[in-house]
Amino acid sequence: MSGYKVAAFAIVASILAAMLKKEKAEYALLVQLASAAAILLSVAASASTVFHTLIGFAERGALGTGYIRLLLRGLCLAAAGEWTAAFCKDAGMSALAVTVEAATAVLLLSMCLPLMETVLEFAAGFFV
Repeated sequence: MSGYKVAAFAIVASILAAMLKKEKAEYALLVQLASAAAILLSVAASASTVFHTLIGFAERGALGTGYIRLLLRGLCLAAAGEWTAAFCKDAGMSALAVTVEAATAVLLLSMCLPLMETVLEFAAGFFV
């Protein structure tokens, strides 16, 4: 599913959920959950393609498997942090959402320190 289709589907589902929320809040929640699941399933093929491409890079030696693992862990952490922060905002906990976003940024930076060290050592080799 293209990005425009995902956006249009999400907008329609949001409008439907907002209309249902006044009368039957539980149905609005079901619409939100079903539409989120449908969107995730529709982009699963694209995620699979990205994953297999990265594995192909690692197998050909273009990237080390450690870097691939780091990239995938970082992507998963960023997505989990973003979803958690959005959930907290929806629940009215904006201070907690900001804290989750900050904690995610710090964790991502700490994960990338070994990679940054390698890049800096590589760059320093050119100037010595």
